[in-house]
Amino acid sequence: MKLLKVSVPNFRNLKNVELTFEPSLKPAVFPIGSENGGGKSTLLQLIFVLLTCSLDDNKNIYLSNFLISVIDNFQDTDEIAQFELNYQGEIINFTFTYLDENDSDNQKIIKFTKEILNFKKDLQDKSKEITNIDQIISEKRREYMGESSGLVEKKSKDIEKLEEGKQTLILQQEEIKQYIKSTNSRLLIYQKELKILCCNYIAAQDKWMICKTNIDNFEISYKAFAYASKNIYLVTPPTQMFLFFDREIKKLMDGNFADYYNKVNAIRKQIANIYIYNQLSIIAIKHAFKQAREQDFKTALENDNLEYGTELKGLAEDFHQFLGNDKYIKPSPDMNSIIVERKISENEFIELEPEELSHGELKKLGLYAWIKYNNINDSIILIDEIENGFHPDWQYNIVNELASWGDNQYLLATHSFYLCEVLTPAHVKEIEPKMLNPNSEE
Repeated sequence: MKLLKVSVPNFRNLKNVELTFEPSLKPAVFPIGSENGGGKSTLLQLIFVLLTCSLDDNKNIYLSNFLISVIDNFQDTDEIAQFELNYQGEIINFTFTYLDENDSDNQKIIKFTKEILNFKKDLQDKSKEITNIDQIISEKRREYMGESSGLVEKKSKDIEKLEEGKQTLILQQEEIKQYIKSTNSRLLIYQKELKILCCNYIAAQDKWMICKTNIDNFEISYKAFAYASKNIYLVTPPTQMFLFFDREIKKLMDGNFADYYNKVNAIRKQIANIYIYNQLSIIAIKHAFKQAREQDFKTALENDNLEYGTELKGLAEDFHQFLGNDKYIKPSPDMNSIIVERKISENEFIELEPEELSHGELKKLGLYAWIKYNNINDSIILIDEIENGFHPDWQYNIVNELASWGDNQYLLATHSFYLCEVLTPAHVKEIEPKMLNPNSEE
């Protein structure tokens, strides 16, 4: 899968943006530049949120959070963005558009989507009722001990009534599931006819968003969209503002960082494809060592001589190459932490705390560990401010290193001319206002 083109007519500070990512250009690493405030981070988050959250009802809240602050600037059928992807050799266009409640062309799509949302809400409400009944039944049963037979008999009858009510709710749930299935079938007919892959309700503004495809093969378009939603990643520094969080969480960045990070980590459990350096760097490194150990153990089991593999040793050597000649990193004996050593003479080492590694060292090690040992391949990886904390040499080298870590496409929001100079001018994409080259003559 590769992203070939992004078009954004008018979203926040992005105006008439059109970027192409040519598949013929190697490596598949594309810096995206502009001056501060040009919208680089917004663009990465726009791509990520639209592709990640649109097909999943559980992530609709993040889509709504992201769109709510700009939705009033749009007319009834204004376009948000267009993405063109190459999926298994098929070129597919995805167009995201706002709709008004009364849009005549898509009235049935909205009608059936609304019905499904209401059915799902009823289903959740009945699940809560069943949970409450189970709790009451458990409490009544606990009260049996030490009570007279008369009270036990009375409570047994109460429990029977509660069980009957629970069974009624379960039957109602099954009916609702059938309604959802039937409505989904009718909805799918109109989706295929209109080439609409999804329809999302933006509750706070009573608006709708649809994603429309350009090809007749609905199944391949939907499959491509579903694949993209699971194989696109957003990588950011810990200070990055996530525009798809709600306002209360974003306010925590003004000072209460501990609470903010706790909220971020909770949300990451729902949107798993977010990686935050350096907050997660040590965790990623520990996980990589554990994965390498498991692979070595698996190799031994598959080998007649029970000979272990060399994944763990190779990973430690890779980390050593990243850190330079005098620093080494390895897992602790219990695999629950990492040990960092610095060589001070031929046979003498001193141990460092992992946190003593520089921001850039942790970031590079963590990124490598995260990409390689999560087997991230054939994916789109959106990285914001990758150059922060990197020496110019590391900024220069990171392009080829990223390309060697997996068959992925990388879009890098950056201010680094060192990074851009590694690639051809065609690789570098700019949005207004463009960066000013410090080496150019005025």
